Amino acid sequence: MWSPQTLLKLSSYNELISGKVPALIIPEILSKTDCSSLSSKISDILITNKNTKKFGTSLSSHIYEKSQYFSNAKKSNDFLKKLFAQNTSPIISMHKTISKIFQKQITTASENGMTYSDAVIRIHGNNDSVHLHRDNSHFEMNHYNVSCLKNQLSAILYLQSPQEGGELTIFHKMWSRNDERMREPDFGYSSKLIKDVNQTKISPIEGDMVVLNPKFYHQIESVSGLRNRISIGFFFGELSKNNFCSWS
Repeated sequence: MWSPQTLLKLSSYNELISGKVPALIIPEILSKTDCSSLSSKISDILITNKNTKKFGTSLSSHIYEKSQYFSNAKKSNDFLKKLFAQNTSPIISMHKTISKIFQKQITTASENGMTYSDAVIRIHGNNDSVHLHRDNSHFEMNHYNVSCLKNQLSAILYLQSPQEGGELTIFHKMWSRNDERMREPDFGYSSKLIKDVNQTKISPIEGDMVVLNPKFYHQIESVSGLRNRISIGFFFGELSKNNFCSWS
């Protein structure tokens, strides 16, 4: 049975890296009150930005625009600090939890005195989904220093659960370079890649953090209802034996 771990142990990190387990689920790292307050603030901003699906800067949108990325990352980080000013910062909660679980210090990555983006907030509304994909900075972001970090993982914290749907489905298949033959521009990868492959589904429960190896194929199932699925996330990897760096 390929299912997420909720009881964490010393071997959890290696099992996650190797793919023995699809994900770690750490419940209630942010209170329901803080989740509700932050989600309300985000929802208020959405009223005047109706087509917005993301707050924050992501590296994947600036693969060949390095100076623009760092410029936007500063603006993004300032925006998030202001957004979280009256609440417990979900980024700080995520960093503290990751540091405690894996016994490594974690800080946002920097390069030549410039700080990477702290995190990205993503909003998925009614009928929204995310196609089959994987994330691999080693392969696609080699213009950036974070591409050299070891054992890259992804952390996602759910701030608001949708009425229905929005599950994170992880498939027991790790990306390989040969898979690029099955890539569909704007649509991720062909579903043929994961035919008859074991999978696990993780419900987006507010306050819970999910840590996964993003080289395994994954997708987000369609959201149903008027309540948005709201999450915040970043990637992180080993800078040294005792230190992680994160970015988005």
